[in-house]
Amino acid sequence: MFLEYNNVVSAKKGCVFIDMAALSDIYLQEATEGDSRLLFEWVNDPVARRNAFQTAYIPYEKHMEWFHNILNNHAVKQYILYYKEIPVGQVRLNIEDGIGLIDYSIAPDMRGQGFGVLALNLIQEKAKKEITEVIKLVGQVKYENTASIKVFEHCGYVPRKEKEYIVFTLDLRQ
Repeated sequence: MFLEYNNVVSAKKGCVFIDMAALSDIYLQEATEGDSRLLFEWVNDPVARRNAFQTAYIPYEKHMEWFHNILNNHAVKQYILYYKEIPVGQVRLNIEDGIGLIDYSIAPDMRGQGFGVLALNLIQEKAKKEITEVIKLVGQVKYENTASIKVFEHCGYVPRKEKEYIVFTLDLRQ
């Protein structure tokens, strides 16, 4: 259920309505070393693990090694999604050959409020304006992750069914 109290996103008969005046309170910020603990907690959330392609718990040392590597990798863009200065999710682009492979998740206590749609919309705008080498955004979603399937569909991504997951594609040149 979408919550109306935040005056940003609400739902009525399956449609999402966004209060454009409140969008200035929602933004992406590049991740820093200080975000490592928060991302560690989010990545090991049971729902996040279940929806990931690698479902095993991630030890802190392994997470820190991975996090340090992505912060120093120019082909990876890691962002924290904020709403009114509160971190509510993360979005990452792994960039290769003009394709930005999306990984996103929403904080456990913020799910179901429309932040997934906002995260994808913001990363799309950022890719168009700032990460100009990206011409196509792609998301890979397991069939049982119905929430993410709905988010990608709502944002206009074109689905293609594979054996174990759905590939969602959005051409940024159109």
